[in-house]
Amino acid sequence: MHIHRRLEALLLSPLGLFLTTTVVVPAFILFGYSLFIWRFLEPIGGLTLENYLEGLTAPVNRQLVVNTLMIGIPTTIGSVVGGYALAYYSVFGTGRGRRVLFALIVTALMASYLVRIYAWRTLLGESGVVNSGLQALGLIEAPLEFLLFSRPAAIVAEIALFMPLAGLAFYAALAGISPDYREASRDLGAGRGETLMRVTLPLTGPAILGTTALTFFLSAGDYVTPVLVGGVGSSTVGTAIATKMGPSGDYGSGAAESFLVLVGFVVAYLGLRTVMRVARVLPERAA
Repeated sequence: MHIHRRLEALLLSPLGLFLTTTVVVPAFILFGYSLFIWRFLEPIGGLTLENYLEGLTAPVNRQLVVNTLMIGIPTTIGSVVGGYALAYYSVFGTGRGRRVLFALIVTALMASYLVRIYAWRTLLGESGVVNSGLQALGLIEAPLEFLLFSRPAAIVAEIALFMPLAGLAFYAALAGISPDYREASRDLGAGRGETLMRVTLPLTGPAILGTTALTFFLSAGDYVTPVLVGGVGSSTVGTAIATKMGPSGDYGSGAAESFLVLVGFVVAYLGLRTVMRVARVLPERAA
């Protein structure tokens, strides 16, 4: 027994060292930054919580939080629902279509992040495929400017980015369900819908919780898509933090807001877990 534990510790030590050097140590450094006021890339004064107070009370930050939620929540819902539907058909569907669909999900994940974003710029731009097609059909006279550099454009682009990731996670969860459970449900007279709601969803509850949280975190923290597709009006907390930790050099404020966002993510995760348990979608012992 002791030999097995030592072997496990030895095998896990490289991962522990990697996580310590890439996550734990940078987090402590970032926390240290948040306790100072930075001007011209240099800390001034002593330890202070002013950055946290500013992050919680600044009116501009409230609007950024609203923008983040207005983009993150629809993106999460669209990605999770769409990803679950794609994975469900890929696992339980019939015919060759399900294999093709799974291949498309994997292929989408292989494409570069920036390439997919610029592809949406090409599709939604004033001279893009959508506007050109509508003009060719005579449905519009002038290009629809709201298709690009708007909040809906950012939501559509992010759903396209994160849905394949959600679909792959759900595919793994659905493929791991024993066919005996679904067969037993049908033997007891349950239809497809009842089997889905009372058997399949609870069995994939942990995957739904984890994928929903991951998708929301990625969407809320994305600072590239809102800039390249959403425009100025779609600035989020992520874009503000990226600016402060980059061009403006306001490391203290950016670091403090990063930790405030982290706390918000934890609260959102715990709230989602509670709701799913009340709805009996998530087992009591899961997550």
